[in-house]
Amino acid sequence: MTEDAHTALRLHRRGWNSAYVRIPQAAGLATESLSAHIGQRIRWARGMAQIFRTDNPLLGKGLTIFQRICYANAMMHFLAGLPRLVFLTAPLAFLLLHAYIIYAPAMMIVLYVIPHMLHASLTNSRMQGEHRLTFWGEVYETVLAWYIARPTTVALFNPKKGKFNVTAKGGLMTENQFDWRIAQPYLVLALINIVGLGFAVWRLIYGPANEIGTTLVSSLWVIYNLLIVGAAVAIAAEVRQVRETHRVQARLPVAIRLENGHFYPGMLVDYSDGGAGIELEVPLSLPVGSRVSLLMQRGQREFLFPCFVSRSHKNFVGVSLQDLPADQKIDYVQCTFARADAWLNWNEDFIQDRPLRSFIDVLKLGTMGYYRLYEYLPAWTRKLASPFVRLGAWVISYVPRFPKAASSLSSRPVSAS
Repeated sequence: MTEDAHTALRLHRRGWNSAYVRIPQAAGLATESLSAHIGQRIRWARGMAQIFRTDNPLLGKGLTIFQRICYANAMMHFLAGLPRLVFLTAPLAFLLLHAYIIYAPAMMIVLYVIPHMLHASLTNSRMQGEHRLTFWGEVYETVLAWYIARPTTVALFNPKKGKFNVTAKGGLMTENQFDWRIAQPYLVLALINIVGLGFAVWRLIYGPANEIGTTLVSSLWVIYNLLIVGAAVAIAAEVRQVRETHRVQARLPVAIRLENGHFYPGMLVDYSDGGAGIELEVPLSLPVGSRVSLLMQRGQREFLFPCFVSRSHKNFVGVSLQDLPADQKIDYVQCTFARADAWLNWNEDFIQDRPLRSFIDVLKLGTMGYYRLYEYLPAWTRKLASPFVRLGAWVISYVPRFPKAASSLSSRPVSAS
């Protein structure tokens, strides 16, 4: 990423023009674990801070004013680590140390700050609602804040500091796990915020009457921070990933050919380097391990790929193509990954942003994060915490529940690859 940004910056400085093509040209693998993802983002953040320090787009010749703003915005985005950490700890200055970071009455903060935050969220939703969900960016920044704050700050003072590394991708995760090492900063932030809430209760009981409003505002701020940190904790609880190859969603007409020569038309719903999932037009019960062939089309040409059944359930058939010879492997890739329209539907399933819905989802994830943490605690710790968990479940039981409409779509097993 950083090398691409610096190359484009140099080209623009030399007077070259660039054009944005909205059609995806390729796709790649993402990181499998939170630690690998954070390592990748640390490298990106350091690289962008180094470019900002050594080849500052706001200075020098060759760029238009809009190009300078665009590049500066992209680079300074990665300097958000320290401001995010300040946001997560700011209310504690008053609750723990009785220090006023905002010298204003609580009511003035409510009247001026909250409308501004609401207006900013609604504006971002209006402008970017087709591509980004409100409030989820705060969870993402919280996950990265602790880890990118130091390398970006160091890079501003010493841009030669740090080394380049390539992020490993395509690995497996055989068991569910909780990344305790990565989650340590979040747990510390959660702990000091809980301590801050304890001091808030003490101030409400024994503190001056004229500070009750400030204490309540700070307490609400701390509760919000706790839920955001809880969402980061939830992300540290990772589920297993046992697929050797990754599936791509698709809707392509195909057919299954049995050994007796009968063809059954259907629709390819997903594929990977080693397998595919097909929805047939009629139910077909095939024994697992039986030999079949997959008929696919590219342009005017048809290809028949030998495979065996890995799963069969009603209209759905999963097939494995791991034993294809090299020439047929090339043909299969041409029919799937190398199609010109392979990535055109990459954002078709994106749900239009609804700020209130996003806010509720983030709060739910934040609450779930602490429950996931409880699940991974040692047994003796869970015994100590179980009364508090039951108390929390009892409180949550008072939240209204709305029945969901029953889905008319039956559950479909995924294909094995």
